[in-house]
Amino acid sequence: MSATHTWELPADATAPGQARWHLRQLLSNNEEAIDAELVATELITNAWQHGRGPITLHAEMRSDCLLLRVCSASDEQPTVRADTSTDHDDSGGRGLLLIGELTTAWGFEREGEQLCVWAQIPVT
Repeated sequence: MSATHTWELPADATAPGQARWHLRQLLSNNEEAIDAELVATELITNAWQHGRGPITLHAEMRSDCLLLRVCSASDEQPTVRADTSTDHDDSGGRGLLLIGELTTAWGFEREGEQLCVWAQIPVT
């Protein structure tokens, strides 16, 4: 059995913190909550920086994972940075690598103008 929760977040710098608060209320296991908060922060920050309009966070508790979906209007597609060296001055571009390490799977889909990026976080 699964339970789904949905939150509308503003497209601004407060959105990641709001998402973390909602996920802390939802999850009881500290380790799972930390991973979920990190993944949500990365996905929501990307939606805020590369999308437009409000951001929607969906969290679906399944028996084996927490499925997070972050949706916002966007013309872009997520891309994983190929060069991970630390010689660069830029501070971004590595979030999807982190998501890949913390999740069992992730991907994206288009729903009209909306880009929805999803990630599965294992739960015990």
